[in-house]
Amino acid sequence: MISSGELDRRIDLQSFTSTPNDYNEDVPTFATYATVWAKMEFHKSTEGEAASRQYAEMGLYFTIRYRADISPEHQIVFEGNTYRILGRPREIGRKRFQKIQASLVE
Repeated sequence: MISSGELDRRIDLQSFTSTPNDYNEDVPTFATYATVWAKMEFHKSTEGEAASRQYAEMGLYFTIRYRADISPEHQIVFEGNTYRILGRPREIGRKRFQKIQASLVE
C-alpha cells in the first residue's frame, strides 16, 4: 500500500479549453485546474522511427490521491514536460489513491 509520504512530486493536471484571441476567435489550449502531490514511477522508454522521423517515448506512472475528475482527455505537466494520460486511471484502495499511466508528449 502507498503511504502519503511517498507523494513527493508536484504535478499540474490540465484540461482542454479554448480562449478568445485578439480577433475574438477561439484558440484551443490547455489550462491547469489542479496542482497535486504525486508519486512518480518509470514505466517504459522506447525509441523508434515512423514516417521518416525518429521519436522517443517515455512512459510514467503517477500515483495521486483519488480524484473523480481525471480523464484521458486531460494532460499532466511535470518538471516542465507535458504527458498525455493513457486510458482511465486505476483506483487503488477503495478510492484512496489512483494510478495514472502517462506518456511524454513530443
